[in-house]
Amino acid sequence: MGGYDALVALFDELDEFHRQARPDVFRRFDGPARPREQIAQWLAGPGSTVLVAESGQDVVGLAVLLTRQPPAFPGAVPHKVIELDNIVVRADQRSQRIGRQLLEATVAWTRGQGTSYVAVAVHAFNRDARRFYENFGLLPSIDRLVLTA
Repeated sequence: MGGYDALVALFDELDEFHRQARPDVFRRFDGPARPREQIAQWLAGPGSTVLVAESGQDVVGLAVLLTRQPPAFPGAVPHKVIELDNIVVRADQRSQRIGRQLLEATVAWTRGQGTSYVAVAVHAFNRDARRFYENFGLLPSIDRLVLTA
């Protein structure tokens, strides 16, 4: 995979952002941000993929899409859900609508999978991401609250 190093650099950028915001939750780890085998597995699908945004020869953004099975609760209407697991645009390429293009491609891919929803989890500290998703039309569904024991 020729662009593997570029993907790892983007994941590193995303991970560092999370470590800076929540060092109590996220830590540095050994090895690449995402192993080559993991990315290959996402690309092999069928219920997952990695979308890539390029500018010239450079990879400037990515989105990881995974099919999530809803909990087996008999009172819930069954839905096939695509989770936007990660989306990242290289810092020097932001504000150029690359994230929006990745999100549009996410919706198109999701429709092709015959799914009901696109879902994304956003950490409370990441207000810019939440605003980005809400401006696109995603609506809040569940707020997860935590208590440190």
